[in-house]
Amino acid sequence: MNSDRSQTNSAGITLKTLREGRGITQGELGSKLGLSYRAIAEWESGRKLPRFDNAVALARELGVSLKVLAQAMQIDVEGVRDDELQRQWPLEGDT
Repeated sequence: MNSDRSQTNSAGITLKTLREGRGITQGELGSKLGLSYRAIAEWESGRKLPRFDNAVALARELGVSLKVLAQAMQIDVEGVRDDELQRQWPLEGDT
């Protein structure tokens, strides 16, 4: 586990920049997710990572993919494919 996830990645994306791009505070985002602002602050600082279900909700609220969210949290996603599920198992209406 990277002990300093608060630094930016090569694209300059951080969880904080994603949140600020949506024009919401830590408290507002936490409220939308049913969490405290402290949880958001801990994720933004890199002290903790969200559980997967919270990461999905977070990506949804921020309007980004899980891959972009992982990059913002300094998680190495090299080799992770995009939209694999949709290509292999299209949802009804995608065909």
